[in-house]
Parts: sequence; C-alpha cells; structure tokens
Amino acid sequence: MRIQRCLRSMVVALGVASAALVSSACSKSPQITAESIEDNWALTEQHEPGSVVMTVAQDGQVTALVKDRDGKPIAADVSGSVSVKVPGKDGAPMSAALVPEPRSGGVLLAKLPPLEDDLTEVSYELKVKGEPFKGVLHVPRGGTRELQESAREHQTTQLDGTKGPNGGVLQPVGDDIVEIVADKESGDLRVYVLDLNLKPVPIGEREIKLAVQTASGPDVIVLAPGPDRLYFTGKLNVKVNPTKVTVVLKEGGHTHVVLCGYRPGAVIVVGPSAPVIGILVATTWAVKVDVRPTVVVHDDDDDDGRVLVIHKHKHKHKGKGKGKWHWK
Repeated sequence: MRIQRCLRSMVVALGVASAALVSSACSKSPQITAESIEDNWALTEQHEPGSVVMTVAQDGQVTALVKDRDGKPIAADVSGSVSVKVPGKDGAPMSAALVPEPRSGGVLLAKLPPLEDDLTEVSYELKVKGEPFKGVLHVPRGGTRELQESAREHQTTQLDGTKGPNGGVLQPVGDDIVEIVADKESGDLRVYVLDLNLKPVPIGEREIKLAVQTASGPDVIVLAPGPDRLYFTGKLNVKVNPTKVTVVLKEGGHTHVVLCGYRPGAVIVVGPSAPVIGILVATTWAVKVDVRPTVVVHDDDDDDGRVLVIHKHKHKHKGKGKGKWHWK
C-alpha cells in the first residue's frame, strides 16, 4: 500500500510538472511585438496607403509590421514575401514568405540567407487588404542595425542644405565627408572626398559604391578612381535624381555604410511622393582638387591633455565620427 501511494504521488507530481512546462511554453511571448519592433533597429518606409516597419538581421532574420495611415498596426489580411539576390551566386533571387508571429500584434517573420556582402539588396512585396506595398532596402552585413548605428554616429553632424564645392550633396561616411554629384546633361557621376574645410582632396586607397533608388528601380554603381585618383567616377543609368542613396566606403580594411541623409528614427518616404536627393547639377567640373599635404589643427575639447589633433587627408580622429562637423 505504501509503495502504491508513493507511485501515485510521483505520477501526480510528474503530471503537475508537465502541465507547468506546457503552460510555460504556451504562454511564451514573441521576441518582437508591434510595440517593440521600432526599438529593434527597424527602418520605417512610408507608402501611400500606410507604412512598413522592417528589420533585417545579420543572420538573415526579417521582421516586418504594416501600419495604416494613422500609424496603427494591421494584424489581419496581410500577406507577402521578401527576396534577396545572394551575392556571388547565379540564378533567380531567393524568396521567403512572411509568416504571422502569434500574439505579436501583427509582426511577420521570414528567414533569408545570412548577410555576407558589404551591401545586399532585400526586396519586399506585401498585400494588405488588397493594397500593394513594395519596396527595396540595401543593407550592409550588420543589417538595419548597422544603418541605424551609422545614423546615430553622425546625428550631431549638421550638413543639411549645405552644398558641396561642385554643388552636390554632402554625406558623412566614417571619418570622411563625401560629395555626390552628377552632370544633369550626361549623367556622369562623381564622388569627391572632402577635408574639414569642404575642399576636395585625393581619394587615396578608398573604394566607393552607391546603391541608388529611382522610380525606375534600384541600381548599384561601383565607382572607379578618376585621373590621378582625385575623385571617383561612374554613370547614372537614368538621368534623374534618386529618392534613396546608400553609400559604401572602404578604406584600410574598414567598411562604412550609410543611408544618405537619414536620421535615427526618421520615416523614409517611398513611392510617387518621395522627395528626391538633388545630386544632378549643371556643372563643368571646374573645382580643383588640393593635392598638397594639407594639415588642419584643432582642439579636441576632451580635457585629457591632448588638445591638438592633426589631419593629413585621411582625417584620423580620436573619437569615431561623433560631432566632428557642425556646419548648418
């Protein structure tokens, strides 16, 4: 009798433990919800009928959320997919369905191959209550997180509205400032590297490519060094100002990727109402590149006893890209 009672007690205990485990598994909350997705390095693209909030992680995990015009998450009647062209592999892009995450408030999940290139094109196509949402993200190895971190690194930089020496668009990238400019008649594209006084300097051993988005679609342009490595050259496939430009700059074993003009937390307007980035100008390329060993000396203002920083073209900084330029 005592043995039977002991066995019965063990069975009851095991049943309670199993029920607790099942209850715990069933009540497990999703890692990302409609309320938390924007705090997980997401980019938000504004379409005409609403917006798409999306993260792309280094391991290829994609999360997406669709919101209506009032910014409210849409959890029902949403379907779609994401696709990616795996760098270095032939064939059609790889596609993955966006699957609803239970109890997340409308978050969709998909899994793509890990990000291995310095720039990967990720396309999404959603249908929300019959309305199409289509877009393209160009993401670095670190995914949308890296783009957000790059934007935060330069959020104190105030270059909005400041034109480059050739009339082009200025963008901080890593420890450099670049000017992106194209001839409006020919579509010839140039990228200059500028010093702290916004004067062009030789490009050195840097490498640059641009991902541009226009009404005709996305395009990646690998730029070539110009004569005497004074600037980079390329060609626009269509002679129109782009709505998005992503810049990849390599130097000394380091790669920096930025979304031109983006500020942390900003909404990126896409589609017919998207503002353009004015890189097309009427130019005769008259601006000269200063090939002399320019030296700029300034106070680093950190009260550590090292008050002077010397720059010779490569713009080496003690602080990584924070608060170096303050033009308005």
